Amino acid sequence: MGLGKWESFLSDHIEGFFNKRFDSDLEPVELMNGMEKEMQRQADGKADCALTNAFRFSLSAEDYHRLCSKRVIEELCLTAMRQVIVLDGVMEGDLSVHMEENEALTRGRFRLQATMGGTVPQKDDTLVLERTELTRDMPLNLPLDRQVASLTVIEGPDADAYLAIGEHPVYIGRRDKNEFILTDANASRLHAWISYEAHRHELHDAKSTNGTFVNGRRITSCRLRAGDRIRTGETIFVYEVI
Repeated sequence: MGLGKWESFLSDHIEGFFNKRFDSDLEPVELMNGMEKEMQRQADGKADCALTNAFRFSLSAEDYHRLCSKRVIEELCLTAMRQVIVLDGVMEGDLSVHMEENEALTRGRFRLQATMGGTVPQKDDTLVLERTELTRDMPLNLPLDRQVASLTVIEGPDADAYLAIGEHPVYIGRRDKNEFILTDANASRLHAWISYEAHRHELHDAKSTNGTFVNGRRITSCRLRAGDRIRTGETIFVYEVI
């Protein structure tokens, strides 16, 4: 088996193992790509697949000391959150990402271990960032809301209006205190709202007068998928991953 085919085999068939051909500095995007590949492998094209919620990256000493920061781990958390939506899966429990130093690894290489139902066991040399802890001790250079998707009005009186959304509830309608305020006379004051459950956005109709529709179907509640079109009154939104 040639070197290229062997690397392809490792990437496709050996869980949580990703390599670079030459020793060089790891970049955060390579860790993100490794996480995406692992989550894609878990989903295997199936909707509503339960994805792991705890990830541990093992790095060489040099890469660990350069990359082990809250900013990098936050980007990895965002990557996982976006992938859950893209893969149309679910992730139960708190999301956590760990990094640890592994003397057996050379510069430019890493291993990824993903587990379900709890956190990866912690070692003394591991930096851990769990989603639920971020709001209690937030570095000033990180955003308060992790925005992973967006709503864009593509038709109606508020065409081109845009809102990035994350883990916080989003209320939609004509009242002034909504997160997404509409001027559409056919929309209710509180027409619909969006919650964040199992790391997915759930749309709920708020007993509106004219109903809430997703891809032409009237709903009371619905898990949103990338590309869904939402209609409230004469307003049509598109929901997308950002």
